[in-house]
Amino acid sequence: MPDPHPPVPSPSPLPPPVPTDDDTRAQHRVDFNPAVHGFAFPNAFVDELITLPNGTTITTAGRCGGMSYAALDYFVSGRPVPRWSADLYAPDRVPPDENWLAKYVHDRQLQSFLTGSATKFLTWTLHSDDETWVFKGVSRWTKEEEVPRVVASVDAGRPVVLGLVVARSLAKVGDNHQVVAYGYDVDRATGRVALQVYDPNSPGREVVFTSEPGQKDWSASNGRRWRGFFVQDYTPKPPRVLTRTAPSRDRQVSTGDVVKLSHVWTGRSLHSHGLAWTHAGTSGQQQVTAFDGSDDNDLWRLAAPHGNAAAVGDGHALRHGDVLRLRHVETGRNLHSHRGFPSPLTGQQEVTAFGRDGVGDGGDDWRVEVDGGGRWRAGSRVRLVHVATGVALHSHRRSDPQLTAGQQEVTGFTGRDGNDWWTVLEVR
Repeated sequence: MPDPHPPVPSPSPLPPPVPTDDDTRAQHRVDFNPAVHGFAFPNAFVDELITLPNGTTITTAGRCGGMSYAALDYFVSGRPVPRWSADLYAPDRVPPDENWLAKYVHDRQLQSFLTGSATKFLTWTLHSDDETWVFKGVSRWTKEEEVPRVVASVDAGRPVVLGLVVARSLAKVGDNHQVVAYGYDVDRATGRVALQVYDPNSPGREVVFTSEPGQKDWSASNGRRWRGFFVQDYTPKPPRVLTRTAPSRDRQVSTGDVVKLSHVWTGRSLHSHGLAWTHAGTSGQQQVTAFDGSDDNDLWRLAAPHGNAAAVGDGHALRHGDVLRLRHVETGRNLHSHRGFPSPLTGQQEVTAFGRDGVGDGGDDWRVEVDGGGRWRAGSRVRLVHVATGVALHSHRRSDPQLTAGQQEVTGFTGRDGNDWWTVLEVR
């Protein structure tokens, strides 16, 4: 499998379709790779879609449309899709609803249902597979109208979102599905058609949809069968980009590295800036927050613990249990905490940036706790535990325009929960 984290180039024109000598077979694909341009977590979201007049609640088994639309947004813009993996979000395997990426996917899911083409999820569900005196039926609609649309779009270098239909009643319409098609193989002599797709239910691998001669429905290589499909309307949306240089998940994290750390549960970056805390009981030291954006105030240099720089220099491969300091690159101050000073909003232990140009104290030391133990890799989720007081570096969806510069509060938390997890967003 190729490295899933390289910078993504802008889509470029590909060679024309490749016919055989007798021109009965054509193959073509856009340069879309599910292992690079798809999300690394599975489609394990659950949403309530609508409640029918009889009280029946229709749910969607995930946010497949949102994941498909979002993946295309990143691909079309030439920017890397966030490659956060399922194990970061254990046990649920997907970003929680507090995370900006989950919200983005949710918004794109809703937008996929508001397109004109989305009405086919309902109308095709109620139609027969076979033609009638009035209608072609789902099978002929798919093969005679929708397959040529896929072929034309792929030939033009554009992947398409497909609406897949399996339901036969409105109560089951949530069983329908959405994927991205980026390639085809059509044998006009036999009638065999195969499409290459990114299916959010199968992250990281290509799925092939096939209809053999005489076969009305479509079989998928990941084990599903579908009555048919239609091309969905799609308008690109500029996606949020927090880094253009995401590291490989297996990249070893070491002292001397300059990193951006992302709060797993909300996706915001550990951040500081030249403002002091001014809340009641404040220490008056420099604020540390979680930022809903990306700039150089998110950069932290990983250094040896206080008083131990000579013994532990740059290049030390960090492991579970190691102690280190995080020095804010822009201001030179160390990530710090201390007893006796409450955080501005929740009253938990205050976290600051303290000292200057290497000057500090033991309140700057943090112990790395790698989930599962072992080496700290860029794809790991970690806790940073304050050595002097035992609190965990923590954040949550609390902000205040006055006290936290409108950014998310970061605290030292005496308990332990999912809001203590951080992961590496970028390494320089």
